[in-house]
Amino acid sequence: MEQLEYRKLIKVLEQVAAARQEALYPALAEALAVHLGWIDAFVAENPAYLAPGRDGEEQYLTMFRPAFVEEYVERWRWNNPFASRDGVTCLTRHGVATLGRLRLRATGPERDFADQFLRRNGIDDMLKIVIRSPATGAVSTLGIPFDGARRAIEPGDRLMAATLGPLLSPYFGTELVPVSAPDLTAGERDVAELVALGLAHTHIARRLNVSESAVEKHLTLILEKTGCGNLTELTAQWKRRG
Repeated sequence: MEQLEYRKLIKVLEQVAAARQEALYPALAEALAVHLGWIDAFVAENPAYLAPGRDGEEQYLTMFRPAFVEEYVERWRWNNPFASRDGVTCLTRHGVATLGRLRLRATGPERDFADQFLRRNGIDDMLKIVIRSPATGAVSTLGIPFDGARRAIEPGDRLMAATLGPLLSPYFGTELVPVSAPDLTAGERDVAELVALGLAHTHIARRLNVSESAVEKHLTLILEKTGCGNLTELTAQWKRRG
């Protein structure tokens, strides 16, 4: 990698290292968005296809709507190409895989996962990174969704991902927990998270599958409840929460 890419990785790690454990996930998501341009990163803890036999249910830390996670768990979980033999082999050997590559050898249901589920939610490709805790041996995956209209996965992204996984491992010694905002509804929290990551109203509306006017109504209520005078203040407050 070039020196600039290493500097970006260092900035990500510095931001993660400075975060308290209970705020690690939002700090990681923010750092990836700001320094690498990886928007909407999510963590899956204890994925069954990589950690068979481990105690505890698979946990998801994500800024996607709860309905997205519920539909994935109920309908699509085992049609996920990353859970296929090819996907597990790639993740185990290389620590990183892309949906685009796995789709070339995907089964019909796995193609439906990509075309009917992910694409419907604005995801055209995905980068998946394996993170293993050196303390407990637990396995987590970091998923980076890509909207093809905005940005495609590039070779540099794959190289960055392969380098980043082992560097993040020391920070995954205990369970991550999402930070809550009890005064906001689930929909308002979704909007606030995406605003804090710098997404425009149009992109927020597409990500949440709502109208731009609905996003604006959410923002009006969010500003009232948080006491923020504008989106800049909201972003700063949201980044300090936890």
